[in-house]
Amino acid sequence: MTAFIALLCWMFALLCHGLLQPKIQRLLGVGCKHKALLQGLRLVLPLAALAVCMRQPMPLALLLWLGMFSLGGLMAGGMLSVASVRARKPRVEV
Repeated sequence: MTAFIALLCWMFALLCHGLLQPKIQRLLGVGCKHKALLQGLRLVLPLAALAVCMRQPMPLALLLWLGMFSLGGLMAGGMLSVASVRARKPRVEV
């Protein structure tokens, strides 16, 4: 359960980081209305993941925290990629 919670925290933190990028906003066709909230979550969620992982013995806690970072990054990147492909408008051929 610890790994799952850490994975969710990292995934949402990296998703917030991605949504703050101007290129992603342009690809998705959205503005950044909740910039302060996204920045706050980007800061708090990795610390929450670290707090959850610290319930494990020390070497395992650090490896779990860093491992979930990489998996969360892959999941967040995949979600943003799928969202940008779906948001792309079909081209009109003449």
